[in-house]
Amino acid sequence: MSQHDDKRRRLLGRLSQQLAYTAPVLALMAGGAALHATTINASTDSGYGPVSEETLLLASNHAQGEAEAEAEAEGEGEAEGEGEAEGEGEGEAEAEGEGEAEGEAEAGDRSAVERPEGYTPGYSEDGENDPALLALGEELFNDPSLSTTGLSCASCHAGDSGYLETFEQPYPHRVAMGENLFGMETVHADEMVQLCMVSPMAAEALGWDSEELAALSAYVVEVQRRYAGKTHNL
Repeated sequence: MSQHDDKRRRLLGRLSQQLAYTAPVLALMAGGAALHATTINASTDSGYGPVSEETLLLASNHAQGEAEAEAEAEGEGEAEGEGEAEGEGEGEAEAEGEGEAEGEAEAGDRSAVERPEGYTPGYSEDGENDPALLALGEELFNDPSLSTTGLSCASCHAGDSGYLETFEQPYPHRVAMGENLFGMETVHADEMVQLCMVSPMAAEALGWDSEELAALSAYVVEVQRRYAGKTHNL
């Protein structure tokens, strides 16, 4: 296997880790365009609900497009590094390492998903939220038009499924996606919404002062309380 093929394999592996947070389990294969996609039945221990073929295809195409674009860009950077350090193995390794570091820094940009300075949430994480806000949040939770992948929040979390054990803890709490992709030790409910918007749903983050963000965050707080077996307003 050439250095470029090996590089591509590792890049696709990183992207597959990000896409593991969606309901479709996408295993990105080394060597290019091959994708193995599978859905998990709701009766299994994983808790994921069934996913339509259309949703799975949309998510798969999105994943493949991102993988190929990043692999192509990384390959061009590697080629440039080899041209400058031709015949020097150490120079090539250093150039490759710098390219990877730049890619990881870009992926770890928190600006879209972390609460901005001076921000005041439009919802309460104590569970005291207006019923009208919760009703809007539930509607948005099931709305695939918020994403560019054909996924809604409910695609991964219908019927209180698809959550890790940390979801039993009240917000803010640790979220694997926030920690792995953005280095965030804990996240609030609104930050969790933004993480899902920019990662598995591949869309723009919601406005921090928007009613949509407040409604979704309020609804997620109640879902968390229901999931943990606490009193909730759903």
